[in-house]
Amino acid sequence: MHFILSTIKNIIAIVIIMMIIYIALRYAPFLRDQEWNPVSSISETSDINNLNSVPETQYNQQNEPYTIEDNDLIQNIPKSQIKNVFKIIDKQEFMAVSGLRRMGYNDDYIAGQRDDYFIIYKLGSDKIKVFNTEIEMEQELIRLKQHIPLKELNAY
Repeated sequence: MHFILSTIKNIIAIVIIMMIIYIALRYAPFLRDQEWNPVSSISETSDINNLNSVPETQYNQQNEPYTIEDNDLIQNIPKSQIKNVFKIIDKQEFMAVSGLRRMGYNDDYIAGQRDDYFIIYKLGSDKIKVFNTEIEMEQELIRLKQHIPLKELNAY
């Protein structure tokens, strides 16, 4: 009987260790972005290498003209804390670091213009919607029932 209980304890311990390793490889930023990480997919790795490239317009399943990219605006901050951190950071510095020429935000979303394309980021999300025109971005904001005017750097 002691042997069976000991075996069950060892199996449970191994499963817990495997779960901890999986969670670390999947969610820890310093491990998730490594090329050797078997949990990250190849497409994620190629997206990380091409973050600064301008995306081509693609239509998603609902025929909406935007592309989805990985979140490169706010990194290394827990998702649950992004709203709180964004409230206290200097907006001019954030715009300069993230490359945004114009930006607007509310409690749930950040909208902005980076080079010749426009983005919408839901605070706490892993992905960013990227649009080629401001009109397409405005239409998406209307669909999301959000009104976010874009302001220049000196407005903050």
